[in-house]
Amino acid sequence: MQVLKRLFRLLSPYWKTIIISALLLVGRAGLELVPPLFQREIIDEIITARNLKYLGLMITALIGVYALNQLVQIGDNYVRHALGEKFIFDLRVRLYAYLQKMSLSFFERTSTGELMSRVTNDLSALENFVTHGSALTAVDFLRLIGGTIILFVLDWRLAALVMIPVPILALAFRHYNTKIRPVYRRVRARLGDINAKLQDNLSGIRVIQAFAREDIEYQRFSKESERYYRARVKGIRYWSIFFPAIRFFGAMGTVIVLGVGSIMVVKDQMSLGTLVAFVAYIASIYDPINRLTEVDNIFQEAIAAGERIFELLDETMEVKDAPDAKELPVIQGEMVFDQVHFMYGSGDPVLHAISFTMAPGEVVALVGPSGAGKTCIANLICRFYDPVKGHVSVDGYNLRSIKLTSLRSQVAVVLQDSFLFNNTVAENLHYGKPNATKDELISAARAANAHDFIMQLPEGYDTEIGERGVKLSGGQKQRLALARAILADPRILILDEATSSVDAEAEYLIQQALERVLKGRSALVIAHRLSTVRNADKIIVLDRGRIAEVGNHAELMQRGGLYSQLYQRQMDLTAV
Repeated sequence: MQVLKRLFRLLSPYWKTIIISALLLVGRAGLELVPPLFQREIIDEIITARNLKYLGLMITALIGVYALNQLVQIGDNYVRHALGEKFIFDLRVRLYAYLQKMSLSFFERTSTGELMSRVTNDLSALENFVTHGSALTAVDFLRLIGGTIILFVLDWRLAALVMIPVPILALAFRHYNTKIRPVYRRVRARLGDINAKLQDNLSGIRVIQAFAREDIEYQRFSKESERYYRARVKGIRYWSIFFPAIRFFGAMGTVIVLGVGSIMVVKDQMSLGTLVAFVAYIASIYDPINRLTEVDNIFQEAIAAGERIFELLDETMEVKDAPDAKELPVIQGEMVFDQVHFMYGSGDPVLHAISFTMAPGEVVALVGPSGAGKTCIANLICRFYDPVKGHVSVDGYNLRSIKLTSLRSQVAVVLQDSFLFNNTVAENLHYGKPNATKDELISAARAANAHDFIMQLPEGYDTEIGERGVKLSGGQKQRLALARAILADPRILILDEATSSVDAEAEYLIQQALERVLKGRSALVIAHRLSTVRNADKIIVLDRGRIAEVGNHAELMQRGGLYSQLYQRQMDLTAV
């Protein structure tokens, strides 16, 4: 019930529309209870009495009731569905905004497919609840109350007989809920697993095909689908047995009324019209009960979906703005690490007492064996994570004391595998500066040695580059990513293995571009190819999360330490 309370709280901002919908629902329920009364009058006062004097009036009135009922239903359908669409739209946008603020660690432990399932499939279940489940329940509940009152007014003895199966139905309904609720939870979880597997396989289709793993992945996906299928079938088994049983008990109530009512009509203890009306009103009792059991499926799915959505909304942001966070002014680019310790979650320590300074306009290179903590330092500068101990500051501002957006707007990152969107070249560049002019785009592309290859594309800057830039080569993607960073005009530029995955020609073009871009700009360069950082102002050598050496290329080579060993090893491999 806690989930339902939270769902209804989410609906509270739409109270005006809900009131209008409620009034329409009351009118709809009331109008559905009127026709049997007209039927009773027609049978008793016109057919039985053989008096056609008021037949035209009664038929006209009955047509009017049916017409008015349909008009109310038109209004009800529109208002209710519009409310449902607005509610889901707002919740979907809210979920997306919330996800964008989540820390990087959250996305590292949660699959993309699982998140997509919650934002699409689970929201669809809630939409069904808002537009159909809650409304139908309200109408049926009103019909149930109104029909019960009318039955007791018509004849309390028959009404009491009608109520005999109701306690049995209530107990059965309660038992069904206890059985079906965990089933629907499993169904939602299994659907999330399918989406996660599907997203993972489609993203890695090149690897799957390259290693001829199609059959194996087919088997894995089949198993996930079978788990979902079995969970669904278990739910189907429950409701396929339960609903017919409920309808049987409802039919027994009608049989009892027809049997006893027929005797009463024959003995002149009840009019025929009253019996006909009574049978019609029984539908107002049992039809809502039958439909409530079916609507319960919608409720149970909504509860299961709501639990998953609220679980998402209840996730805490590990990295967020402090309550008193300040806007970071335009910076010079000084970066200071002071006794920084870091670990991922509860894992092993990654950084140990890291301290160094990057002066404004200085190019600092981070080198060292894989796993030494180089990328971790870049993540701390962008504040994707916070240190466990120590602090990181920019121009004297502790990163924890400033707003994330004001920091990240002055930092740009070019990764080894830079992400490009399934859009045009121009739109990808605009991520660096949304309001950039065409001349600015071209200038940034020229600076990154990207303009020439862009102009050779079928539609130049308006060419669609495919998902993750699949239509471009590795070197072209890297130069485009660099142009995007240049367009942002960051005060601090981070290059994380920006040339490690490209060929020699592409590396040469990128290095040429970097020489122009890095002038007068603070930059942190992470590289495995040590030949690419020879001209750095300062080289920091990391080993197992600690600073092993600091100096320029000449100084480090003269010392004969770890840097010299790594550099000589790479030169030997190149010579071979």
